[in-house]
Amino acid sequence: MSSSGSSTKPASPEGRRARSWLDAAQARFGAWLRRRGPVHPPLTLGYRQIYILPTRFGWLVGLLLFAMLLGSLNFNNNLGLFTTFLVSGIGLLSMHIAHRNLDGVRVAGCVPGQAFAGEPLALSITLQDTKDRARRGLVAETKGLPATAGVDVSPAATNETTLAIPTRRRGWMEIPRIRLRTRHPVGWFEAWSWFWPEHKVLVWPKPADQAPPLLTAGSSDSRNRPGDESDEFHGLRDWREGDPLHRIAWKASQRHQHLLARQFTRPERDRIILRLADAPGRSLEERISILARWVMEADRNEFEYGMDLGTNSIEPGAGEAHRIQCLNALGEFG
Repeated sequence: MSSSGSSTKPASPEGRRARSWLDAAQARFGAWLRRRGPVHPPLTLGYRQIYILPTRFGWLVGLLLFAMLLGSLNFNNNLGLFTTFLVSGIGLLSMHIAHRNLDGVRVAGCVPGQAFAGEPLALSITLQDTKDRARRGLVAETKGLPATAGVDVSPAATNETTLAIPTRRRGWMEIPRIRLRTRHPVGWFEAWSWFWPEHKVLVWPKPADQAPPLLTAGSSDSRNRPGDESDEFHGLRDWREGDPLHRIAWKASQRHQHLLARQFTRPERDRIILRLADAPGRSLEERISILARWVMEADRNEFEYGMDLGTNSIEPGAGEAHRIQCLNALGEFG
């Protein structure tokens, strides 16, 4: 039985052959694009990296203009010829403006966010103008996904757009090819360019919706350990040689006729070791998903927790950096 719970039919020889041809064609197309210029951010788009074609609406306008030209020539209609050439000139001008809108745009960087499996991954794309002119309606998209809202970039300025990329499973994921396009000014032509982010993203396992209660075995909150001035004030004690001078309680020392020092304590948090062996589940992925839920619960309750995955372990800790370390270890496990 497969882990997804559904059977997969083996691909036919024709299907495998078509798939291999498609992969080979995409590989050759990607190699051709790379020969035309840089494809990894940061990069500045030049004329060899920008492509342009009429949109569907642009093709319809072209057909209409062709019909107007034939009709005007047939009936010797000067006004029709004037209108045809005027609209055609506007179309040619819009083609140059669309190309110019991308020329000189710098893709300064692509910064991926963090996401659990099954959630969209936010990819922040930074766009910058390098030729001191305004850029209108720049749209980032990738195959099979909704495009971002168009963004404008002011002259010599920088702006950001965010593209949501779906995730399916935990582990390392390559970011697909990104397409940056524009249909400015009238939508008759579309200019576009491609680039590949070099980043690989580690996708975290999805926390289980239903998980056993967190095992809070560990030290009690009632026990304390020595702390510093950022912790709770505990009381006064006799000053000892080596104590910092700023800890001396001068007023209390004056009343008691000898030096007293302030003492601080830090309440001991509950310490938990989250073990993969303790997580129930029918498969490894289910157990990892439960362990991810335990990590989120321990972080929410501000416990000090460590993790034991069998092959490696993480010492107890707390805070956002420790949570990210544990989730990264779960994402890479296996």
